[in-house]
Amino acid sequence: FRQAKWVKVNPDSPQKEVRATVLRHNKMLLVPQPRLRTGFFSVLNPALMQPRQYSFAVTQAGVAELGQPIGLDAKLSVDMVIIGSVAVN
Repeated sequence: FRQAKWVKVNPDSPQKEVRATVLRHNKMLLVPQPRLRTGFFSVLNPALMQPRQYSFAVTQAGVAELGQPIGLDAKLSVDMVIIGSVAVN
């Protein structure tokens, strides 16, 4: 995580704090678009927002408002992928 510049985190609610942590560490955050509405991913750049905006930025509404949609043809290299799962008994 320390060396990563680009981090992809799923948009699921349980990963909200993980997404905020990525921004607090000044890393580029990639979030998949729910149902691929406006692109394939949204990019959240912490340099383009105030730290007080991070908590809102990592919500679905925040990603829609503050994120920049990108497509599959974007030229970037993801350094880390964070996924999560929920177990139901």
